[in-house]
Order: sequence, then structure tokens, then C-alpha cells
Amino acid sequence: MVYRRRCLVLVPVALFAAGCATAAPTPIFASASPAPSAESAQMLGAAAPSGAPFVAADGRDLRACADGECEVLVRTGDQIPNDGGAGPLAVAIQAGKVGLAPASGGMGAAVSGPPGMAHQINRQVIVVVAVQGDEGIVRLSRK
Repeated sequence: MVYRRRCLVLVPVALFAAGCATAAPTPIFASASPAPSAESAQMLGAAAPSGAPFVAADGRDLRACADGECEVLVRTGDQIPNDGGAGPLAVAIQAGKVGLAPASGGMGAAVSGPPGMAHQINRQVIVVVAVQGDEGIVRLSRK
């Protein structure tokens, strides 16, 4: 009976302590998978075919993303205003991948991937449409 009481006290304390731990921010390029999952492939929509001009629907107008719906050409250092669920995003492009992280530097999810990769953060879908050199095309939409 004493052991049971001890477990009833220790288990909630351990769970509470685990919930209070602070995690280190995720590096932008650490969360990428090599290939899109079947679920993310359904969210992609039409990616730019190879050989197509490297043009985004909204060009370099990052302000078009303020409502959470856009397709823009991005470069490392860009900050995408976004009220679609994932919040404002900081951009980094490296080794053929586009990385996006919370612009505030907070503990939000960082995502990255090659062309064709789709991520969902809250009710926001983020698709890496294309990458060419130090530029990428990113599509944001609400789900």
C-alpha cells in the first residue's frame, strides 16, 4: 500500500517536470526528411515542372503572404510576414533546400526541405515548390 501511494505521487511529479523542461531550438535544416510522405504529397498541389521558368505567382512581394496565402520567390535572410497559422517566417537556403523558422526566434517549429516537400504547422500548409541556386519558391496556404 505504501508503494502505491508513492507511485501516485511520483508519477505526476515526473510528468509535470518533463512538461516544464525547455528544449533547445531546432536548427532549420535538422527537421528535413529526404522524401515527402504520402500525406504531404497530397498537400503539394502542382509543383513547378523541371525546365519551367523560375517564377513565383507573387514574385518577390513577400507582403503577399501576410494573409497566409501566397507563392513567393525567397532568398536567405528574407522574413515572410504570415498570419496563416505558422507565424512570421525567417528564410535560409542551403544545399538545394529551403529552411523556414519562426522569425521571432521563438520555440516554434522549424521546417526545411527540397522541392516537393510539404509541411503543415497548425492550419498552415507550407510547400517548397522549387530551389535554384540561392533562391527558392515557397507556397503558403491555409488548410
